[in-house]
Amino acid sequence: MHETLDRGVFEDVAFERWLYDFAFPKDRAYQARHQRAAALLNQLEMIRGGTTTFIDIFRHPGVSAEIALQSGLRATFSPQVIESPDGVGESFEANLAFVESWRDRQPDRIRAWFGPHSLYSCSPATYRAMAEAARRLGVGIHTHLAESRYEVETITRRQRVSPAVLLDRLVGEVPHLVAAHAVHMSDDDLALASARKWSVAHCPSSNMKLGNGTARVPDMMAAGITVGLGTDSNMTNNNLDMWEEMRQAALVQKLEHRDPAVLPARQALAMATRGSATALGWGDEIGAVEVGRLADLAVVDLAHCHLWPAFASNLEAQLVYSASAADVRTTIVAGNVLMEDYAVLSVDPAMVEEVVHREARHLLEKAGVFGG
Repeated sequence: MHETLDRGVFEDVAFERWLYDFAFPKDRAYQARHQRAAALLNQLEMIRGGTTTFIDIFRHPGVSAEIALQSGLRATFSPQVIESPDGVGESFEANLAFVESWRDRQPDRIRAWFGPHSLYSCSPATYRAMAEAARRLGVGIHTHLAESRYEVETITRRQRVSPAVLLDRLVGEVPHLVAAHAVHMSDDDLALASARKWSVAHCPSSNMKLGNGTARVPDMMAAGITVGLGTDSNMTNNNLDMWEEMRQAALVQKLEHRDPAVLPARQALAMATRGSATALGWGDEIGAVEVGRLADLAVVDLAHCHLWPAFASNLEAQLVYSASAADVRTTIVAGNVLMEDYAVLSVDPAMVEEVVHREARHLLEKAGVFGG
């Protein structure tokens, strides 16, 4: 996901226009003050929704990481490096400095990776340099891959190969790689991703909202690819509700395949828990309630009537098809209680609300896209 501040602002436009006319100009205007507000907003929303762990690819990662120290969430930060257009993302040098500064700061809860935005916004040389640095420092890479037809057509025209093939040629073997979206992947692309042990961050709501298509999730799983679940951002979703994301992930596959048995509730729940933990390199520590794992827990309140009747036999289905972020009563990370009985303890919601409205207005006015 991207810890952004501009929910409900750039809506209902084609992907390419959305990216170049709205998203990138707004990203160019981002300052550290705006990113602090965005991190507070996003991390408060995740705590309230029971999300314990996330990966962020966006601006000013050091600011967001400092907020994560305070909020108590488990996080990986991959600075969003963009070279074209100029000035809308981080640089390779800034990304490297961030990794070197944060890699050992609190590795049990906060990790620092490399974050080239995409194959059409970063040069081949930058991907190669990041891959070499990732191998040397033992960290991962997070990048967008085959998200849209625009991307596939652009890369194919420039390089005469698919985005997946080009990515493989540029990075080779790296300690860990998470590809966001991976919507437009051929059979050969999936075989390549499986062989390289790439993980996929599947973002169904964003893929639908931006009209980018339906990722081949059942085929990915059949190929042995680890698939985790993501929200993408409050700008393209428009919420960070992972319960809703599970529902959307299951329903869109049933629609696409015209088969109600595809991606059942148990599989969707596993994607959001074990799958996501494994995708982010935490597969041995979190993602399940088992002896020896870290106590990352979301407590769901079954006292709400939209979750009735609740039986042991239908609990997974109720969580996937009926529950929402608002049903989470308590959120715990590594045994530390971040929210108890709906009261957030690690972040002050009233302070966040005031900061968000002030800084969002300043950001959008600075970017020249504020609509009032």
